[in-house]
Amino acid sequence: MHSLLGSLMEPALPRTLATLSIPASDHGPARRHWAALTVAVAWELAKVLPKVRPQLFAMARSHAAWRLPPSAGLAETEAVAAAATRELLARRAGRYPRWELDVDLDLLPDPRWRQAVLDTVTPLHEAVFRLHYGDGVPLEELAPHLKVDLSWLRPAREAVRELVRVIVAEDGVPTEGWDDARVDRLVERVSLAAGDRCPGPGGLATEVGKAHGESCPRCGRALRLIREGVLAPGDLYAPDSPVPPPNQTLILLQLHPEGRKHTRALREALPGSVKVGDDQLVYVPSEAADAALRELAEAGTPHRSLLRMVRAPVPGAVTEGLVIGGALESLRGLLQILPWGEVGGMQPLPEPLPPPPSAARWWAVAALLTSLAAGAGGLAISAAEPGPRFSVTATRDAEGVRWDTDDDAFVDVVAVSADRAEVLFHSRSPADKAVLATGDGAYRVDVDARAVVIVASSTEFQDSALLLAAPSAEAARDSIRARLPEAAITIVR
Repeated sequence: MHSLLGSLMEPALPRTLATLSIPASDHGPARRHWAALTVAVAWELAKVLPKVRPQLFAMARSHAAWRLPPSAGLAETEAVAAAATRELLARRAGRYPRWELDVDLDLLPDPRWRQAVLDTVTPLHEAVFRLHYGDGVPLEELAPHLKVDLSWLRPAREAVRELVRVIVAEDGVPTEGWDDARVDRLVERVSLAAGDRCPGPGGLATEVGKAHGESCPRCGRALRLIREGVLAPGDLYAPDSPVPPPNQTLILLQLHPEGRKHTRALREALPGSVKVGDDQLVYVPSEAADAALRELAEAGTPHRSLLRMVRAPVPGAVTEGLVIGGALESLRGLLQILPWGEVGGMQPLPEPLPPPPSAARWWAVAALLTSLAAGAGGLAISAAEPGPRFSVTATRDAEGVRWDTDDDAFVDVVAVSADRAEVLFHSRSPADKAVLATGDGAYRVDVDARAVVIVASSTEFQDSALLLAAPSAEAARDSIRARLPEAAITIVR
């Protein structure tokens, strides 16, 4: 390897390379390096998407601008913008990984490192350096493009790695002990290192600009993106609006593990919320969302002790169903110090409303009178009980029970086992069951393997305490039927 390297190397570079100057500005790195940020974002999107929508492009650019540290220079801006765009693509796929940058990001490659490689290598090694490392073309795809066997490209890649390690070592950057992946990340950044002497957006289309693009990775990419219709020259001019946009006030809600069965109800009550984890939702605050959440808390679905929430203006936004910028990290940092049942920056959630007064004593009297009446043996003839006014159909799926009934029906859902019964849902009005709607005319509730009794009636059932003492689903059904003869009742096992 060293003999091969020796044949590729020219005399060593000076020990010290000049650092690119950063223009002084009060506008922050995103505006200061707007064109470079734009090219980096557009390139990452174009690598993986057949068509880059303008809305996605604008969102990715804002996301990258929020990710930039205040002191970012040109090379750091490009590196962070590329990483931020890859992060945004992961979020579009439903993943919100922890924001982690390359541990060597503070090692900003000097453009003369790249030039030293190009001044040294053979055409085959230059192709590996430019196309494999610079453009991200896999060796397996590069081999037929270059009309060479893959077995030639692997040693060429090793030679390029070693050459870059020698060049950066000459400038005081040791890479001993680095694995191939870490070296490859450095080589990629060296292959893309560009100076700050680029023509403006208007100069790219000139002959001088095109000639400059032959040697500058940034401008070369810009010209290719413009040629392919991904960018327009006007995209490279910084806008008059703030960069990044102003912070947005958002709410992060986290469910306790015991309350995750209420996730579906919460998402239906908070339209536009974004699921950023198994137990976390982010949404834009509104009066309607506050009212819906308070209604769920009053119904105990979930109980407020199974939630914690924080509201704050954060560097980011919710747009097109995604959380962008650094909003999520900021909200999580504020949330993690809150105990369960607490909220930050907003009104506390209410306690569940108390159940209606127990009618157990009146039920006992009614049962005694019924027994006496039955013993009278025909002394009185009772009127025929009316049939059910509504119907109810239900099926069980993997995580709960799905049912359908009339919009005007009051609904009660009770889970019963040999050792305990639980009222999963109770209507105080026919409209209450909307929180359980599936969106296709049916309703659904999460429940374990216990038998479930579903009641649809024309009036509210006010004797929940009696149901909690039921030893079986059948006993619960009989208790309800005795109180509400017109109710439609079904048992799902």
